[in-house]
Amino acid sequence: MEKNISDKILRIDGRVRFAGIVSNRGEVIEGGFQEQIEPLVDQSNEQQLYLNSLSVIISFRDFSDNLGKIICNITEYRKVVLMTFPLDANRILCVSASPGIDIRTIRDEILKIIGSSK
Repeated sequence: MEKNISDKILRIDGRVRFAGIVSNRGEVIEGGFQEQIEPLVDQSNEQQLYLNSLSVIISFRDFSDNLGKIICNITEYRKVVLMTFPLDANRILCVSASPGIDIRTIRDEILKIIGSSK
């Protein structure tokens, strides 16, 4: 499932800044930034951001019995849109994009790539 997921997502739209599969330790195990794109936070803060994203997904899973399976979490900042998709119990897909991107279209394309349904 995960071979080339990040590359496929980066090719969806040039405004996708980053796509990566993140382990339960906050480590990027596949993926990276679009060419010519610099991270907005340093490496240690980037890892903390991924750990926080994983924590949010885990927390939201507690409501799955009542609300249904979590599909994704989207957070909008002024400088970036962050999207987090659960892959399994220990891994998430993190995607960042430039503001102004059509979030629903990108989300739906990503869901097709990772094989999830809405």
